[in-house]
Amino acid sequence: MKESDLFRNIIKILSIFIIIILFYLSGKSQNIQYFTIDSIPDEMIPLDKFWKYKPGDDTAWAAFDFPDQSWDTVSTRFKLADKDEEFFPGIAWFRLHIKIDSSLMDKTYPITIDEKGASEIYHNGKLIHKLGEVGTDSIKEKIKNQKNLPFLVSFSNEPHQVIAVRYSNHKAFDSYRKYNANEVGFLLNISTLQMVNTIQIGMMFAGNFMVALLFIFFVLATLHLLLFLFFRENKANLYYSIFSFGFSILMFSIFIEVNALFNPGFITATKFYVSLFFPWFMVPLVGMLYSLFYKRIPIIFWVLCLSAIITTIGFYINVSWKSYLLTINIAIASIEVIRIIIWAIIKKKDGIWIIGSGVLFFITFLAIIVIIVIIMGNTMLKSSSLILIFLAFFLLAIVSIPISMSVYLAIDFAKTNKNLKIQLEQVRLLSAKTLEQEHEKQRILAGQKEKLEIQVKERTIELEHEKEKTEQLLLNTLPLRVVNELKENGYSKPESFDNVSVYFSDIVGFTTASTKLEPAVLIQELNDIFTEFDDIMEKNNCERIKTIGDAYLAVCGMPVKNENHAENLAKAALEIREYLIKRNGNTEINWKIRIGLHSGKVVGGIVGVRKYIYDVFGDTINTTSRMESNSEPMRINVSETTYLLLKDKFSFTTRKPMEIKGKGMMKMFFLEA
Repeated sequence: MKESDLFRNIIKILSIFIIIILFYLSGKSQNIQYFTIDSIPDEMIPLDKFWKYKPGDDTAWAAFDFPDQSWDTVSTRFKLADKDEEFFPGIAWFRLHIKIDSSLMDKTYPITIDEKGASEIYHNGKLIHKLGEVGTDSIKEKIKNQKNLPFLVSFSNEPHQVIAVRYSNHKAFDSYRKYNANEVGFLLNISTLQMVNTIQIGMMFAGNFMVALLFIFFVLATLHLLLFLFFRENKANLYYSIFSFGFSILMFSIFIEVNALFNPGFITATKFYVSLFFPWFMVPLVGMLYSLFYKRIPIIFWVLCLSAIITTIGFYINVSWKSYLLTINIAIASIEVIRIIIWAIIKKKDGIWIIGSGVLFFITFLAIIVIIVIIMGNTMLKSSSLILIFLAFFLLAIVSIPISMSVYLAIDFAKTNKNLKIQLEQVRLLSAKTLEQEHEKQRILAGQKEKLEIQVKERTIELEHEKEKTEQLLLNTLPLRVVNELKENGYSKPESFDNVSVYFSDIVGFTTASTKLEPAVLIQELNDIFTEFDDIMEKNNCERIKTIGDAYLAVCGMPVKNENHAENLAKAALEIREYLIKRNGNTEINWKIRIGLHSGKVVGGIVGVRKYIYDVFGDTINTTSRMESNSEPMRINVSETTYLLLKDKFSFTTRKPMEIKGKGMMKMFFLEA
């Protein structure tokens, strides 16, 4: 080959090579994607497209003219579910090329950032903002929450701008594995100062609103829990307390979500644990309706609880179909709530229109909120009117059930007061009638004073005797203090006594003996025994409440309070036992009794209107009955509570702890002397 031909071939090859390089470089230069900003209206513009991404760390990547054409193009928020630790090793860089309109040049705008890690933000190669401390490992990294707190960026007079973000979150995969926190990264938003101020005011208002709701529902939960503890028969208070407490937890989770004071890690953990409560959200509401309108809890309630358990497990292990489980769970609960309300309306249950209206309003407003969120999504945040509508429906949904419950309780309380007033009015009318009769007698006596003076004196004496008999009968039936209240006020208020000792005894084998004795003999025996019991009780400042067949119930410490109530009642019990021992030695008919003593809180008051009966109530009475039934013939069985009051003054024999019906294991003691 000639030298000239060889030279021409080399020139051709070099030319082709140069053309290929120029074409490649031209393609590279055109590979840059720009985020174009023509104007900044009064709304948030998310900078979420065309970001270049590279894992690792090199401060040279912040430079304005750094060639990033070969980097991956991603969103700044990506899912970890389909990523590995090579894609995001805990630290990475993001770069965004922005083309701005000439009207935006040489102007300053606020930017907000929402993230769960630490970041450094560069504009055209210059560091303009730091959030926390970006670190090469989790020890050096310091994460700080700056949700919606703005920083400023000043655009230069060039149309091409570059924002670079150095971002680290070394605990991202740990949070994903532990708390199902799938999303990692950040979101930048650019806006106007007016919009940022509006958002700040809105966030502050939302935070205060959530704190107020949190406090209200926590107070409601505490109040209804106390009501349940005071009267445990009404389990609706317990279910409503759980429902309100769950709402307060939900309000707390929303509060920390919109507040910049809490650590992102704490927010992630709280959201995860609160999400486990979602399947149980409607369960206490269903339980409350059952307690109000059903005599017993139906099987569907336990099916709903099982569904909540399965859904909670699904949320905990983060199954892909957990949202379907939650939808089914809420659908079952909502359908059951509506069914209960319709059934109660058909059955004309008392208070159903009040409770049902509140619950139906709650479900309706909750459904409207879900529909608004699904349809509007993030666009709702761009309109203040839509935000107000959303908050209005949210507030109505939140307060509908508390308002209905408060109205229901108020009406129930009013009905109770009305019934009491009717009873008091009957007592007043009875007293007025008696007084009217007395006035009539006085008028008759005044007209026939001279003729009937002797008869009046005799009748007066008879009336005095009758009055004494009546008062004596009242004193035999009611305590002196109660009789005095009836005489002074015409009624006696029920009263609670915290420190009372209760005596309960029962004759062993009385049923068998009653079939063998003549009725007159049996009654005479009981009359002799109980009369002596009454004398012993009176001598020891105790009060006989009632006898039921062969059972004898007495108290000490009420209605007149007595600091030595336990000691007095113990002395009376010992004297009663001693009396029976002596009596059995002198008669052919022998009686043996079991005695039980217990101390605690008791409520006492008059039962009835036409026939007064002073009676006592409370768990202390039931426990005393258990002490008697677990005693032995001619033994005095004492509860641990009474024992602690008497251990330094009397001698006891300790018994083995026993399983007591309705009470569990209890310690008991025999009072010896």
